[in-house]
Parts: sequence; C-alpha cells; structure tokens
Amino acid sequence: MNNIYLALLQTTILLMLLGCNGCQTESSENNGTKDNIEFPVFDRDKAYSHVQKQVDFGPRVPQTDEHKACAEWISETFESFNWTVQNQEAEVTGFDDRPMKINNIIATINPELKNRVLLCAHWDTRRVADQDTSRQDQPILGADDGGSGVGILLELARAISTQEIALGIDIVLFDAEDQGESGTSTREYRKKTWCIGSQYWSKNMHKMSKKPYMGILLDMVGSKGARFPREGVSTKHAAGVVNQVWAEALNLGYSDLFVNDQFHELVDDHLFINDIAKIPTIDIINLPTNPSSNGTFGHYWHTHKDNMSIIDKHSLGAVGDVLIQVLYKNAAGIL
Repeated sequence: MNNIYLALLQTTILLMLLGCNGCQTESSENNGTKDNIEFPVFDRDKAYSHVQKQVDFGPRVPQTDEHKACAEWISETFESFNWTVQNQEAEVTGFDDRPMKINNIIATINPELKNRVLLCAHWDTRRVADQDTSRQDQPILGADDGGSGVGILLELARAISTQEIALGIDIVLFDAEDQGESGTSTREYRKKTWCIGSQYWSKNMHKMSKKPYMGILLDMVGSKGARFPREGVSTKHAAGVVNQVWAEALNLGYSDLFVNDQFHELVDDHLFINDIAKIPTIDIINLPTNPSSNGTFGHYWHTHKDNMSIIDKHSLGAVGDVLIQVLYKNAAGIL
C-alpha cells in the first residue's frame, strides 16, 4: 500500500511541476512578445527641421508657387524614405464658390497588407490672418497650424522605414483645410467652406487593399505648452482609439500634454473621415485651458504669431513617441 501511495504522490507532484512549467513558459512567451518589440527612434530634432523647412517655403496657400514647391518637397521626402507617393489633384469649389485646385498628398507603406491604419494632417496654411490685429489680409506661415502635423508624419515615415512593421499605413496630407470663410459659425456652413481636401478624399479614397480600421489626425500639435484633451467627435466615433493613444501617452509620461479632460465636438478633417469614409478617426489637437479671444484655440491661431518661435521639440517628440508605440503595438496585436 505504501508503495502505491508513494507512486501516486510522485506522479501527482510530477504533473503539478509540468503544469507549472507550462504556465511559466506561456507567461514568458507573452511577456517576451511585448518586451521584444523593437521600436524605432522618433527624432524630434528631425521633426522640428521638417517644420522649419515648410515655413521656409512661406505660406502654403493653394494655387500659389510656394504651395506647389512645398508639395514637391514633401513628396520627394516621403519617397526618400521608400514610401510610395500619390498626388490626388482635383478641382473643387472653394469657400467663395469659385473653382480651386487642390492636392492631397498620399504616402503609403506595405500596400499589400489588409491590416491598415490611417494617419493624417492638413498641409495648407491660412490665406488670411483673420484673428490678428494687423495685416489681416495677408497669409500666415502656419508653423503649428499645418506645419507641425506634417513635420511629425514625415519624421514618423523616416523612423518606420528603419524598422519593419507588420502593418499597412496610409498617410494622407489634406489640402484646403484652412481656406474657409471667416466668421462661419453654423456647423453646416463650416462643412461647406472648411476641410475641403478631406471631404474630397473621403468621397474619393485612393485604392487600398482594405479600408483602414482606424485613423489618427494631427492638427496644431507642436506648440509650447500644448494640451490635448479628448475631443468630442473622436470619443463619439472612435473611443477605443482615443483610449489606446491616451493610455500610451500616460505610459510614456506625457500626461502633461495628453489630458483626460473632455472637449466638445469640433469641425475638423476627422469629422468627414468618420461621417463619409466611415473610418473611426480621432483628432489630436491643441485646445488650451486659456485660449485666445477666439474662445477655442491658442493665442497664435490664424495670426502671424504662428511661426517657428512657438514650436516646441518636446511637444513634437511626445506626439511622435506616442504614435510609434501605438503603431508597433497594433502591428504586434497587443493593442
């Protein structure tokens, strides 16, 4: 009897040990998957230089020489990082009901993959300084309002080109976001005169192996003291994407920029991507607690103060770092 009990005891202990070893192996593999992700380095200095380069062209108002020259540089820069570039040129009706030629710049990596993410920003700049006290009829440089989002996405494209990612990414830089009529307060009229490039793209999306399952829009993301609350359209249509982004920002120690406050719905490019293209898309946008007289945005918004003096490498780097984490973790199936 003693021998039988001893044998049963030894067998039980052996099975327990094997079971525990199996659990440890599974846990180690899962942790290893997370820990072994190789994230490329987002270089905030390079992002800053990309903003500077855009500003050096001058205001990028549609149908101007500066606009055309900057478009060529943006396309060439994406191509230098081995991204495929398309220029979606079109003639649309502008804010003044006159024809306006626009160019949405599209850069793609891993076009064959069906697991896709959309990243976007607008690259045009305001044709008038309607919020300024002087030179109101002159265009602005748009270092932050246009330039910062583009600068981050160009540097992101470079970083991704250095580290393979199992994710298809479409970067779309929208034209004619900022050419609307001043003082258009009603939502429907704002839809008519603003965000024209994103409205056009949402109705005429470039050919993709599959529509992106989520999108992230960057708008005014590079200023000193930037503050990104959870914007209303974003939480309404893409709460899961908001939660991913803000969680990664918290993990990286950027809770000073990515705050948990809720903000009302904005008419921005992401509205039309959600409503027309049906891609759940969020807006990372600077909405300070002490806005200027316009009541929503920073003191430099639509003024000649929107120049390189307000651009902060910390803000550029924070947004870039967060996007790197979100993209590579999505590719690994962690988020």
